[in-house]
Amino acid sequence: MLAVSGVRKNFYGFTALDGVELHVEPGSFHALVGPNGAGKTTLFNVIVGRYRPDAGEVRLAGKRITGWPTHRVVRSGLGISFQRAQAFLSMSVLDNVTLAVLAQEGLTRNGLRPLANFPEARSKARELLDWVGLEERTHEPAESLPLGDLKRVDIAMALAGMPRLLLLDEPLAGLSRSERREMVRFIEELLRGLGLTLLFTEHDTEAVLRLADRITVLHQGRVLAEGTPDEIKNDARVIEAFLGE
Repeated sequence: MLAVSGVRKNFYGFTALDGVELHVEPGSFHALVGPNGAGKTTLFNVIVGRYRPDAGEVRLAGKRITGWPTHRVVRSGLGISFQRAQAFLSMSVLDNVTLAVLAQEGLTRNGLRPLANFPEARSKARELLDWVGLEERTHEPAESLPLGDLKRVDIAMALAGMPRLLLLDEPLAGLSRSERREMVRFIEELLRGLGLTLLFTEHDTEAVLRLADRITVLHQGRVLAEGTPDEIKNDARVIEAFLGE
């Protein structure tokens, strides 16, 4: 589903990514982990088109997307949910997801037309909110939601284009222990039920080992190790560089 080959990225003489290789199989849950500064966020930004790599390429379902702008990458079948929720806090939950649906259809430039006048997009937004368990909160302003629910809104927005691959950047960040457990169950049940491919970053080792089918460990801009959860948690290099923290 996703192939990252020989990707390098430098910033003013600093090598953030040094020949990174990453292959995500269709239908799998693939974790990208590593200590702070390992290059995870930089690699995500290269994949989604925020950064253009200095070398290497990115392919989505066999199609070369290297250097494409983010909106074009998203419309090609990739959904993104960043660590900080992207919702407009003053708008209702339903309006936020409706906007995401309209963005997939290239209709968000018509700012003079009320969102209520897009019944098909509105209906799709309600369906997405039902999927993420927020059907009872559709008319509440996003700013009134607890962080866990706000992250669900963000995931609903990322699913607006029915992507083949979903990227989640630290979905558990900022959540309490009980909220993290609930979010892990939610991700597992919803995304596996939809048959989506998932690439995610996360610092919660317990959650990573539970969710991931395969794990790639980055360290100092390079792939340190890759394997199944059992292989990774028993890898001495990984224990020293990451799990030992």
